[in-house]
Amino acid sequence: MTNGNLIDSGEDAAGRSAWANSSIGNDPDLTVEALQSGLTVSLIATKRADFETCIRDEEILTVVNRNRRNRFDFLPVIGATKDRAEVRSKIVGLIEIAPLMQSATSDERVFARMRPLSEENLIGADASILAFVRDADRQKCRLVVSGHEISGLVSLSDLQRLPVRAALFGLVTHLEIIMADAIRREFDSTDGWIERLSEGRKAQLQDEIGKATVGDGLVDELLFTQFADKMTIIHRSPYFTFGKNSFKGDLKQVQALRDHLAHANDYAASPRAACEVCSTVRLIDKWNRMLSNWPRSADPSTKE
Repeated sequence: MTNGNLIDSGEDAAGRSAWANSSIGNDPDLTVEALQSGLTVSLIATKRADFETCIRDEEILTVVNRNRRNRFDFLPVIGATKDRAEVRSKIVGLIEIAPLMQSATSDERVFARMRPLSEENLIGADASILAFVRDADRQKCRLVVSGHEISGLVSLSDLQRLPVRAALFGLVTHLEIIMADAIRREFDSTDGWIERLSEGRKAQLQDEIGKATVGDGLVDELLFTQFADKMTIIHRSPYFTFGKNSFKGDLKQVQALRDHLAHANDYAASPRAACEVCSTVRLIDKWNRMLSNWPRSADPSTKE
């Protein structure tokens, strides 16, 4: 972690060999899938028993006034009998209450502004956290379905929860593994990639590698590179056919998220920052796909 690399470089050769020979260890996609399958939406959802709700035919102004203390962004909407003498517990939709806090009028009812239940605002309790995060800037609140009932609610503000950090950390690590594997394929597991780095970085890496190999220790030199090094090596490849400005901009955004995660900083403390996390996750997905097909070089010494 101290050298800016999310990949563990302290593992011994026997450990690396055992990991590499397993079916999951050989396939970064299977590894991240196994990790993310255990990090489900149910871990970050507000339980139904803790819901604050409003009634379908209630005045919005009444709901707004009631919400001034808690200031929830979204409220589940429940139905009511015609004379309102008995309130049903059935959830019939969602209302985004935050934009109405300053504009609600006394004659407007909840049903006029609510979003009826649909596939867009529902998500399974066993869906991965990333499945929610990928779209949370577009669908900022979803009702969580477990079996035949709504069991919870998850919203954009939940991106600050610890299981989300773990899911994001795993996804960024996956991208860094994909980048390293792409470089290995291009250079056929030789170390010619180091020539694409600046003289300063080459000297630092060679010093670290030299210390690690004292006593004939077996090391994988690429594991000593930082995230930014891998970006540079890929960016300077003659096989790079993508938009270079797009690649640099996208990966710098990913690196910024990576640094926040690695150093336990706030990464989604505001709605704007949380939305940026969602867009960054989509960028990681994009470059995972593109770099997974990185070509093998016929001449590993070739460089730009």
